[in-house]
Amino acid sequence: MSTTYAERQQWTQQGAQGAAKRTYDAVKRAIDTDSVLRNSTDVFLQGSYANHTNTRGDSDVDVVVMSTSTYFPVTTQLTAAEAAREQRSGIPSSEGPHDLRKRVEQALVAHFGSDRVHPKNKCLRVDRRDGYVDADVVPCNQVRRYTSFPSYGSPSVLEGISILPLEGPRIVNYPREHLKNGQSKNQDYVVGERYKPTVRQIKRLRRKAVDLGLVAKSAAPGYLLECMTYNVPNSLFIPDDSQRLVNVLAWLRAKTVSDLLTFKSCDEIHYLFVDDPGGHDRFNAVQVIDRLWDLL
Repeated sequence: MSTTYAERQQWTQQGAQGAAKRTYDAVKRAIDTDSVLRNSTDVFLQGSYANHTNTRGDSDVDVVVMSTSTYFPVTTQLTAAEAAREQRSGIPSSEGPHDLRKRVEQALVAHFGSDRVHPKNKCLRVDRRDGYVDADVVPCNQVRRYTSFPSYGSPSVLEGISILPLEGPRIVNYPREHLKNGQSKNQDYVVGERYKPTVRQIKRLRRKAVDLGLVAKSAAPGYLLECMTYNVPNSLFIPDDSQRLVNVLAWLRAKTVSDLLTFKSCDEIHYLFVDDPGGHDRFNAVQVIDRLWDLL
């Protein structure tokens, strides 16, 4: 056994939240200093800190700055009549994604200084200082994915975000659906709030595999491991920390490359290895699970 019972128990613990909260609050203050951004954006966390799956050593936070002055509609689930109603109700765009990005960058530079703010393809990086962590600030537009649009009453809609990188195609994901579904699974009566601790265990096991040179540092990011764990049946999330990790990894290890095509992302909208924006490689995922299993 390459991992100890004590390690498996310790790995369930969530990483510290204080530095992440201070970082988020600082970014929010920077955005709020611009009156236009303050009144036309929604600022919130996404990723492991938002989902409470962060572990000790997670080094940055993802902060979404979503424009609410316009939106991208997704109407593929509507009838022709419903889609026509949505089109008549739409808000025309007056600001492009890169205009939003420029304004967000100006607000961050004004608050943090140009030496701490750096452009990346999909976001703006704000470098840490003592007591804080790095922040990836993601300017984006709102996405409304309609599931119904009746003649009377309110439409049914799932909220997502649309990111336009400096290079590459537009990316659409649904961080709030991810958060909601993860909370629901974690709070399921059978799971008993053991889903998120299990995600943290697997992330720590993966980090150990990287440190031992068994897995490439770029392989199996935390998001992928979280989504794969989300597909594990609720009945396997038993109280015993050590045996639960074995059960979950055994179930994942039994899945073939073809089986992975049925895996859903945590947002329940994308298929993890089919149309998820992350472009995950199921052959690589199978190899990573094998290496993690070898460490048990």
